[in-house]
Amino acid sequence: MKHALLTVATGTVLTLGSATLTTAQTVLSGDHSVDGKLCVGSSCHGAETFDQIDAQKIKGTLVSLRFEDTSGSTHPGRDWRLRVNDGGSLSTGGLNRFSVEDVDAGTIPFTIVGDAPDNALFIDRFGRIGLGTTLPFNDLHIVSSYRPTIRLEQDNTAGPVAQIFELEADDRGFRINDASNYNDAIFQIEDGAPAYALSIAGTGNVGFGTLSPSAPLELSRDDTYNYFRITAAQAAINESVDITFTGGPLGTGELRYNVVDGDGPEMKLNADGDMQIDGTLTTAGSCSVGCDAVFEADYPLPSIEDHLAETLALGHLPNVGPTRQGEPWDMTDKMGRVLNELEHAHLYIGQLHAQNSAQAAQIAALSARLDAIEADD
Repeated sequence: MKHALLTVATGTVLTLGSATLTTAQTVLSGDHSVDGKLCVGSSCHGAETFDQIDAQKIKGTLVSLRFEDTSGSTHPGRDWRLRVNDGGSLSTGGLNRFSVEDVDAGTIPFTIVGDAPDNALFIDRFGRIGLGTTLPFNDLHIVSSYRPTIRLEQDNTAGPVAQIFELEADDRGFRINDASNYNDAIFQIEDGAPAYALSIAGTGNVGFGTLSPSAPLELSRDDTYNYFRITAAQAAINESVDITFTGGPLGTGELRYNVVDGDGPEMKLNADGDMQIDGTLTTAGSCSVGCDAVFEADYPLPSIEDHLAETLALGHLPNVGPTRQGEPWDMTDKMGRVLNELEHAHLYIGQLHAQNSAQAAQIAALSARLDAIEADD
C-alpha cells in the first residue's frame, strides 16, 4: 500500500498532504517518540497552539485518520477511517459530522452529526445503552422530555411496500402507531392500567385481568360479576350488547344477555339450565312432521278408535314420540309433533261434535214425538 505524504517541519509540526496519495518523501524507520504535542495536516504551521487536553491534532480542509492494515490474505486486513465533516470534494453544503468509514466496503456505518445533545448515546460498564441519559437502568433506556418514540420503518428499496410503525410513550400511556396511515394508534395501554390487564400464556391462551388464562380467552375480575361489551357504533338504534356473568339470585352462577337500551337483561341462564327470556322465542327449525297437513283432503286421518288403540299400544301419542323423564329432548321438533297431535284432536273433536249434534237432534225429534203421543192419550 502507498504511504501518505509526510513532511517533517520545524519543532513538533508535521504536515499531511492532500487526499490524493503519493509516494512518501520521508520515511522514518524504527521507534520514535515526540516529547510534546503534535499537529498533523496541511494547515499546521510553526506557531501552532494546542489546548491543554490535546496531545495531538489533525488540521486541514480534509480531516481524517486512516487505519491501513497490511496483513496478508490469511488474516483480517480491512481498512478503516475516522472522518470529520464533509468538504473538499463538495462545492457547498455537507454535514458537520464525525464518522467511522469502512474503507474497503465504501460504507459509513456510524455517524455523529454536529450539535448532537449530551449523552445522545451512552454505554455503561454493564453494557446497558442509554439514549439521552447517563444512567441506563435497562439494556436499552431512552429518555426524552417529550414523548420518547421508537420508529420501525420498512422502505421500498428492496421491493416491498413501505410501512412505518412507532412505539410511543408519554404521560398518557403507551401506544403502537401506524405512522403510515395518519399515525393512528392501533394499540394503547393507558397510564395506571392494572396488573395483567392483558396476558398471553405460553399455550397461546389470552387473559384479561389474569396471568394464567385457563381458556383460549379468559376475562377475570376481582368482583361478584364480570362482563364484556360488543359495540357497533353505526347501529341504527342500540349500539351495544353486554354479556355478563354474575352469581345470580341462587349464588350458583348466571349468564345474562343485555342489549344496552336502559332496561334489564333480555335473557338469563342459570347453572341448573333454567332460562328466562324477556320476550318471545322463535326457532329456526322447520316442522317436518306434517303439522298442518292434517287439514288437507288427502291426509290419511285414522279413526278415533284406531288412533286411540295405537296410542295405548305405544304408550305415547304416535306422532309425539316418547318423552322419558330426565332425558333431553328437541323442543322445536317436539313442539311440532305436539301441534300435529293437537290438530288431530281438533278434528276428532269436530267429528264428535257433529255426532253429538246429530244425536241431540235425534233425541229432540224423539222427545217431540213422545210428547205428542202422551198428549193424545
